[in-house]
Amino acid sequence: MRYGTPFISTNTMVQMYASTIKFFFGLFFKVALLPFMAFVLVACGGSQPPVVTTIPGPVAQEQQVEIQPSSETPEPLPSAPEEEPPLVVALLLPLSGPEEDTGKAMLRAATMALFDAYDPKIQLLPLDTEADVEVTEARAREAMELGASVVLGPLLAGNVKAAGDILAPVGIPVIGFSNDSRVADTGRFIMGFLPEVEVKRVLDHASGQGLTNMGALIPMGRYGDRIRLAFGDAAQEAGISVEAIESYPPDPDALFEPVKRLARYDERREDVRQEARFLRSLRDDVTDEIADKLEDAEVMEGVSFDAVLVPEGGAMMRTLAPLLPFYEIDPNRVKLLGTGLWNDEALLGEPPLQGAWFAAPDPSRPAAFLERFEQTYGSAAPRIATLAYDAMALVATLAREPMEEEVSSAEPAAAFKDPRFSVARLMSPEGFSGVDGLFRFLPDGTAERALAVLEIKRGGFDVVDPAPTSFPSFGYALKSN
Repeated sequence: MRYGTPFISTNTMVQMYASTIKFFFGLFFKVALLPFMAFVLVACGGSQPPVVTTIPGPVAQEQQVEIQPSSETPEPLPSAPEEEPPLVVALLLPLSGPEEDTGKAMLRAATMALFDAYDPKIQLLPLDTEADVEVTEARAREAMELGASVVLGPLLAGNVKAAGDILAPVGIPVIGFSNDSRVADTGRFIMGFLPEVEVKRVLDHASGQGLTNMGALIPMGRYGDRIRLAFGDAAQEAGISVEAIESYPPDPDALFEPVKRLARYDERREDVRQEARFLRSLRDDVTDEIADKLEDAEVMEGVSFDAVLVPEGGAMMRTLAPLLPFYEIDPNRVKLLGTGLWNDEALLGEPPLQGAWFAAPDPSRPAAFLERFEQTYGSAAPRIATLAYDAMALVATLAREPMEEEVSSAEPAAAFKDPRFSVARLMSPEGFSGVDGLFRFLPDGTAERALAVLEIKRGGFDVVDPAPTSFPSFGYALKSN
């Protein structure tokens, strides 16, 4: 079934925000100038100022003029200009079922973007997928019947594929929120943060800092398989020597042995014993003393790698972190590296992770958005809510941007329903800048992102390497697959 009011327009937004008008009265003018509220196309040479839709104020009353009757036949009045038809933007989200909380938070985030854009011609059409593939297919057809020009969502990978299979062939692009590259394709884009991009970014930074011997502790499963492949590719490109890789199951009680193997703990301990036995065989007081110190030492010789990738998050990461120093992978000697799963304040208090690096968007703009979301709605948003805001803001930007490029012969007009959302415009090589920073869609449907490298500190996340401000001018050569 359709979720709530069929269409949400900007004027409706004003009414929806009535409960929070006190908040916006004091904050509106400051918020309107924040960078993340002006979602703009980013050119290679720098950002362009946003195109602001000016809301006309009240018209002053004109001075009365006496009209004299005339015997002449009056000129016909010019025809009134045709009213521009509304732009219907469908939003497919799980608004009920197991992912209800996430879906409703993302709807609220998209609503914020629609309110900020204040474009009266945009109508938002929320449709409930119930996190179910068959329901998603029905909602995709409903969006098509109700005249959607572009579809944002769904959230889950299988639902993105189901919606895209129906909508892309009829020229309605889908911008999903999944991070599973398997469901991406031309006309079926995904905005999720790809672990492959995060791994490459943090490994490139680490190798630039002289860390060229690495290990990895990778979870089993589809996510782990993607990480393993990305780790190997990024290491080869950066000239990194892979010294050790271990995998572990999704079971906190089964983490000890994989970490011990990664550290070569038993072998290193046996090496110490053999060296002590050799020294004692010399039957010398000095060598006996050295042997005693070796056997009593709490810290063994270091491992063969100077950095280790641990792409885990949440409670599992909090279990893994202390096992690394326990098996003598010393965080003071070995730099710990992670992915965006580390973008979690719950990890700030973990002693082994102090000084660790991971790739993610610059935290300042998402933090400002999430704070504003909580102030507006009275509850915290999941981190993924920024994707819905950026997607809606992207649509608003393309809707008001002038159509400069001609339709290419490779992309005839029949290939898309609304030329404002053609594949060529969505795949702008310069990319777009949003709450989560600079991104662009690639020909395979995935999103390439300009990420920063963050360092974990007790007080928060420090930026140790800022995100690039533009993409390379040679376009898609960075990603050949």
